Amino acid sequence: MEKIQTESASTDSASGSRRAGLVMAGIPASSVKLSIPADSLRKLPEGAVYRGKSGQANLTVGSDDSGNIVAEASCDSLQQLVLWYEEELARIRSETKSEISNDVQTVEKRPPNRMRTFITGVLAGLLAGVLLTIKLYKR
Repeated sequence: MEKIQTESASTDSASGSRRAGLVMAGIPASSVKLSIPADSLRKLPEGAVYRGKSGQANLTVGSDDSGNIVAEASCDSLQQLVLWYEEELARIRSETKSEISNDVQTVEKRPPNRMRTFITGVLAGLLAGVLLTIKLYKR
């Protein structure tokens, strides 16, 4: 059985130091073997099946309505492992999104001050009027 351990650390000013780790271990192999005489499979009543289980491995052998032999195999530990990884992935994604949103600083853009804009316009108009008046009187 092979074990791989990864560990990451991140610091957060509000919560201090935080550690997260993920341990992945190899799954021991499981196998099921059923020895069924072909004659027995052909004479199997409708809906009846042969079942075998060893560790996490499951095997079901039966026949369908057309007389075909149907074998179904599954492994519980692999199904649980996949579900765990899906939950872990969702947890990591939501944690990453919240950390990214906390890191982004938003700058609020204030709307322009209307009174200041009005006064600036009036002063610019007065200055332009004074300059034009001076230029016209010099002629």
